[in-house]
Amino acid sequence: MTGPHRGRVGYIAALAVGASLFAAACAGAGQERQSTESSQEGLRAGAPASGVRLTSRQAEHALLTEAYLGSQWTEVTDAGAGREGLLHGTVNAQNWLTHKQDVGVCQQLLDRLSGNRILGAPLADTQAVAVFDADDGNLMRYEVGTYSAAELGATRRWFGSLAQTCGVFTATRPDGTAEDVRVTSLPVPKGEGTRQALSVVAKGSTEGVPFTLSLDVALMTSGDSAITVVNGGLAEASHLTTGLAVRLGVPRLATVLAGGTPPAQPTGLLD
Repeated sequence: MTGPHRGRVGYIAALAVGASLFAAACAGAGQERQSTESSQEGLRAGAPASGVRLTSRQAEHALLTEAYLGSQWTEVTDAGAGREGLLHGTVNAQNWLTHKQDVGVCQQLLDRLSGNRILGAPLADTQAVAVFDADDGNLMRYEVGTYSAAELGATRRWFGSLAQTCGVFTATRPDGTAEDVRVTSLPVPKGEGTRQALSVVAKGSTEGVPFTLSLDVALMTSGDSAITVVNGGLAEASHLTTGLAVRLGVPRLATVLAGGTPPAQPTGLLD
């Protein structure tokens, strides 16, 4: 592989799924309106502001469940959610002829994804996590928590720079083999809060067997609280499901932060 493209060339596949994702945003509109209205009721009582912390119980209420995701998703324990170590590696610094500092930016992405965490540790007793297994073997890790304002702001800036900064690069795996990684922006449904998403695709081999790892990674914030989603695996990541998690998750978090009660869980929207 040659040097990184620096995000100068649009990723056609990401644009194509963007249309599908926004079409999916129209599905289940009744449930979304219900969630949005409940969110607005809670926000009238006081919008989530800097310094508002979730309790562990509120964080649990803010989680999505398999009822939101459809019958092809099942809630499981966190076992195996590290994607079998397929993103372990050291970014090849020789890919960068200029801006050597970009190596550290992209290395941080690999390190955090290999640990299945986009943000650092949340404030004590403010976190909840759910993990879902899809019929195709992919996993979604959905995490809610409250973080320090400084960390959350720094992570938003770092996350927002990755598609442009990293683009396409190579990493050396612990066994000495090369792994090609592509990072592109992923469209998500618009709405309240800050919403950002990436598509990360890594190709390499382990024990002589080639693999393609496909992940959608989303970060959504409301006040000092955040939702992170890591969705995918060895099957192609479902951009549709990622968009659904963003669309329904952010209003649910905002409602909880404002002291409201989230709406009743809808039936599976993708059945």
